[in-house]
Order: sequence, then structure tokens, then C-alpha cells
Amino acid sequence: MVLAIAPRPSEALPTPRLTNTDQPHIIFIVVDALRADHVSAYGYGRPTTPTLDAFMTDGVRFAEATSASPWTLPSNAALLTGRLPSRIRVRDWASLKARLPEEEMMLAEVLQTAGYQTTGIVSAYFVRSQFGFGQGFDQYQVTSSELAEDVNQAAFDWLDTNRDNIQSKPQFLLLYYYDPHTWYDPPPPYDTLYDSTYIGSLTGEVYQHGQQVVSGEIVPTERDIEHLIALYDGEITYWDVQFGRLLDRLSAEGMLDNSLVIVTADHGQMFGEHGKWVHRNSLYEEVLRVPLFLRMPNGMSGGEVVETPVSHVDVFPTVLDLIGLPAPAGLDGVSLRPLLEGQPEALSNRSIYAEMHAETDPASPGYWIAPRHELRSVKVDGWKYILEFQNPSGDALYQVEPVTVYEPDNLIIEYPELAGELYNQLYKWFRLPTHFDYLPSVLDQ
Repeated sequence: MVLAIAPRPSEALPTPRLTNTDQPHIIFIVVDALRADHVSAYGYGRPTTPTLDAFMTDGVRFAEATSASPWTLPSNAALLTGRLPSRIRVRDWASLKARLPEEEMMLAEVLQTAGYQTTGIVSAYFVRSQFGFGQGFDQYQVTSSELAEDVNQAAFDWLDTNRDNIQSKPQFLLLYYYDPHTWYDPPPPYDTLYDSTYIGSLTGEVYQHGQQVVSGEIVPTERDIEHLIALYDGEITYWDVQFGRLLDRLSAEGMLDNSLVIVTADHGQMFGEHGKWVHRNSLYEEVLRVPLFLRMPNGMSGGEVVETPVSHVDVFPTVLDLIGLPAPAGLDGVSLRPLLEGQPEALSNRSIYAEMHAETDPASPGYWIAPRHELRSVKVDGWKYILEFQNPSGDALYQVEPVTVYEPDNLIIEYPELAGELYNQLYKWFRLPTHFDYLPSVLDQ
């Protein structure tokens, strides 16, 4: 099955409106598998991210940011193109041969044309240059390991050899951290930081990427789940300490104050909510809701919390808007600048979309975890509709709660008119095939 997609318009890269001396550095940090409600700034009970929290007291926190997809490859594609994955002409996201088309306009390409030196330092497999993520980068490096300290070391080495460039040319630096992705095996003392008394058998080494739990071979007890979450939180705090070391070095180099800093995650993680584990499996909030922070140069407009729901695809046009560059045509995202300027009504009641492709080939590396049907979702005004293509009995309507479990009850029978409206909205937005044009029936539930 092939879903209809909107073609990417052909156009030239935009011309910068600012001179190089006017442009700030841009430091773009992505933390793999970091769900928002495990970040202490988002109200989590454990102090998992004290460094991030303190740094972003001079920044802006987006209270409800949604990833476009629940796994690394399509999520980062959306984040760095401003376009939903189904708009990007990738034939098979699940294939290890998947690659972003060269005609897709990446954030790094726009910035490079605008006079930025562009550098990417990444630690996750699915954001390597073989998948197209190196487009527009002067230097794109995969670290020697997936540990945050090795990402930092690569960044420090880059700083050592680019001091002159940093002083004379604006920099775009993308740093991609793999912690706290599975395995949950933080180095000491973070492995016992939040749980030092566990004597069970479900360690990070046993859990690995969750295959045996997903298959049912291992059925975790409540105590096992508590321990897994403690290891996950230990991974987050380990990253936060390394983030502090990065900030110290950037500050010592004189780079930090004149930088626009963005911190986010590609997707979240699940620990048994809705019977799901890890990610790449659903469109529930636990895997879609991610932290999103933005810190302006010199901490301008700091301390704000934006309550208006936003999407990953908004980051691309927002960055360009803040540095004075026009956004390319054909983006799904919009600039969040009005929200930063105290105009929430400009983007109120906006629909937020997400998607997950089906994987039906047993040879696919994600077959064991991914759904067998295409999934699409829309969230607007506190309501969320999740659609399973060609499987109406799997459709669901939720009133999203403020804390996990975010989607507790399927209300599709109780609110058939609203369900129909959101269903049709998904149909039109994603331009789904015409044989799909029918309303969901409560008789199918």
C-alpha cells in the first residue's frame, strides 16, 4: 500500500537577510528517547535534569511539544526538514536502505547557504549520513561510541580545531546524544542513583531493547518496571551531567552567550502504558510528547513557559525566523515566534499531526515492534484521534489527560460526531486514498 503524499516544490534556497556578523551561533541538541514527563522541568518527581533546568531558566520551555513520529529516522527527518514524514519521498522508512532525497531541503543546507559553517556530531545509527542526514553539513561525524561523554569529546575536539572559525563565522552545531535510549545501562553511580535495592533479574542487560518483554517471554512485575524506570532516569541524569560539561566548555570558548540553543528529543519511551514498551509501536503521547527548550542569545525572553501545543516540524521555520531568514515553501511547520512574543492566540486551536508507518515484512529490523497498519493521529483542543488505516476497529478518540496515562479511555462511541470530524480531517490532511473515504462507525467498535 502506498499513501498519497504532497510533492516537494522545487525552489532556490532563500537569501539571508542578515549579515554574518549579525547572526548568532545555533546549537541544536537532540537527546534520543527522552520523554518529556521524565524531565524535572516538566514536573517529574525526580531531579533528573538539574543542569538543563537551570540553564533554561533563561530560556523558553514548550509545555506540550509533539514529535511527528515515534522513532528515530522519520522523527529526525521531520525535525530537520519541517515536513511530516509522509510528505518526504522515502519509499520505505523501515528499510536500511532508506534515504532522504537530495531535493529535500534540510535545515543545515539553508544555514550553509546563509553563511553558516555547519557541523554535525551524532551517536545514533539511524541519523548517520547514509540515511541522508549529512546533507548541508561541512562536517558530519559519527562518534566512537554512543556514550554522551564521547559526543562531548568529539565536540571538544571540534572546538580545539575551529577557534578561528568560531570567531569569524556563525556556526550551526548539531549534537545528537543517544542516552537514554535502550539498553538502560547508565555508568556508575547513575546505575543505582534512583534504585539501589533491586534484587530482581530484569536488568538493563536482560531487558536490552525490550524484545523479550514485547514478545511476552518476560512479563515484568511492578517492581521490575520500577527498576527499569530508575535505570532510564539514571541515563537521563548521566546525560544531564554531560550536558553541563558541554555548557562549561562552550562558555569558556566564548561561544555560549551569542548562541541560539535548542534542546529536544526525537521521541519518548513507554514502560507498559497501553501494554506497550520502548517506542516505534504506536501514536500514544508517551512516545510522542517530547521536551522542547529554546534559549535566545544572552538569555533574552528567558523564563517563559509556552502552553500552546506545538510540533517538531515547527522548529525548522522557527529557527530561520529568529535569525532573519525566510522559510522555504512547502513546510508543514510554522514559526513559533508569535508565541515567544506573547501572542498565543496566533496559533490557538491548531491541529498537531503524527504518523507511524506499518511494517509487514518479517525481514524488517523493526518488524518485532512496529504496527501492521498505517497509523495517523491528530490532536486539537485537548482531543486526539488515532486512526488505523484499513482497520476501523482500531480507531480511537481520546480526551488527552495532563499526565500519563495521557489517553485513558477510548470515547469514540460516546462522541461519534467529533470522531467523524477528526477522521475526515486526517483524511484530508494526509491525502489518503479515495477508497478510505468513509466515516468511522460505532458499530465497528
